[in-house]
Amino acid sequence: MVEKKHADHIRVFVHPEDMTFKEHEEGLSAEYDRKLLQQHLPLTSGILKGDQNLANALGTMIPESTRDALRETDFVGVFGRVVKQKGFQGNVCLQYFYVWDYQAVPAHEGDYEPIFVFLDGSRRYAIYDLVHYCSRRIDLKKPGKDNLGFRMIPGWHSFLPANLNNDEIDKALEVRPLSDQHLQSWWSIPDEEARLKVEGFIRDPFLMEAPGHFMDQPDENSQTMCCSFLHIENALSEFEDPKVGLVEGIKRAFSNCIGILALYRLGTFLQLLGEMNDIGMVKIPVSLSSGGIDIVAIGAMLRDGFVTLTKAGSALLDGFYADEEED
Repeated sequence: MVEKKHADHIRVFVHPEDMTFKEHEEGLSAEYDRKLLQQHLPLTSGILKGDQNLANALGTMIPESTRDALRETDFVGVFGRVVKQKGFQGNVCLQYFYVWDYQAVPAHEGDYEPIFVFLDGSRRYAIYDLVHYCSRRIDLKKPGKDNLGFRMIPGWHSFLPANLNNDEIDKALEVRPLSDQHLQSWWSIPDEEARLKVEGFIRDPFLMEAPGHFMDQPDENSQTMCCSFLHIENALSEFEDPKVGLVEGIKRAFSNCIGILALYRLGTFLQLLGEMNDIGMVKIPVSLSSGGIDIVAIGAMLRDGFVTLTKAGSALLDGFYADEEED
């Protein structure tokens, strides 16, 4: 059984007439515009039942604690607001947070995953959470890409851009108000792991960069995670076979983000591989305890093909889409 101590903080109830939208910087405005938010809500897959489906599909292939956490995780809802730059030609950002009451990997209560959609003249692009609040950008208005959206990674709840099939697109997601009362409740949770850690870029999303990070000051571990997954993402877009791309990306991440000059990052790299193993994306038939494995052993493991993409990982990466335009 997973422990859920902060349900009252995570599941916020506010009467509509008591909601305010003042958590923004000077020169900006914020409001709840249901019609606009529903109109531009990104296409997604796996939001509602992805965790439970993964637990049922993989069964004993993943740790029992992960399996139990996946089955007991509930989707709270998608919350949104519209942030505008003042002036006739001011840009618009639609801030969406997908909220769960628990996250299986790494295990903690409360999970808040952002996708910010920017409306800039004729352009429509999104900055989204790839993994561990690492920000990436994708153009949502591509010719011939009508079903371009995001596949939720079960257990992590972060997103991979993908060309989705009609039968896998989430239906009936209703955008609820992302009010000051919601944000303040999530920011005030005493348990750091259960707390919403995105603040500055909520108040001014127009300062965001991608690749970058949703947190104001990501620590060394966060930066290592982002560096590693950027190499994995690039390799996936380079190689047609996702099995080859994923393993090649992990090798590049190890070489470029760790290497012999940054051994203090090894623990974070092993954490990332361990999480990918626990959510069933890859299969690693060795213990990844940083105390029992060194840089030589990691290099040999990658060289000899001990890291392999699972069927679940292959399905997750099916239709993976990498935006070629980053301006």
